[in-house]
Amino acid sequence: MRPLEPPAATVHHERGRWLELALLFGLGPLALSFAPRLLVLPAMLAGCAACLALLLSDPSFDRTRLWDAPAARRGLRRVLARTAVVWAGLLLLALIFRGRAALFHLPRARPAVWLGVVLLYPVFSVYPQEVMYRTFFFHRYARLFRRPSTRIAANAVLFGWAHITVHNVTAVLLATAGGLLFASTYERARSTLLVAAEHALYGDFLFSVGLGGMFVTGVRVVSAILG
Repeated sequence: MRPLEPPAATVHHERGRWLELALLFGLGPLALSFAPRLLVLPAMLAGCAACLALLLSDPSFDRTRLWDAPAARRGLRRVLARTAVVWAGLLLLALIFRGRAALFHLPRARPAVWLGVVLLYPVFSVYPQEVMYRTFFFHRYARLFRRPSTRIAANAVLFGWAHITVHNVTAVLLATAGGLLFASTYERARSTLLVAAEHALYGDFLFSVGLGGMFVTGVRVVSAILG
């Protein structure tokens, strides 16, 4: 017997999702990389709002995924253990590429700017990114990547690709590595709160230790606000 072919409607639906994925997560960051740097954050917030609207209008979406504090509590110990390893790695990278004198330069030289970044980055950058790249991606495109390992790898690559807007190859590579960790956390826990907390822990330490120059958009915005 010949294997049953998928219904035409299913094929058409999946093709539409592939096109949507390519436009939003492929061409979107590429186009934004040619735009003025100060447009990156507003564009990201607009993208998050669009993804959130699509999620909330989808009756098959479990809205508890947008927070899910119980799942976050269950996964917190694992995240904190991994954070210690990641922080050690970032500290080593900062020593290699920036030198001992540059360690923790931002909190030492501009403590108000550093505090602003540490407090505002998780709210205005991390959580919107996680809504888009984890919650939306894993719900909207799960049928395109049936195996968890494939989903995680594809998500990490696209998350790294999104960082071409900062025009720094090292930043793209670090974001891809971070994307693997964030995607694996979300695949396991399905809690936006937990993965956002992990993302914030890594990002805030990166800005603190002296590697934030690779991700300068947030720092420049806060510096402009605080003078």
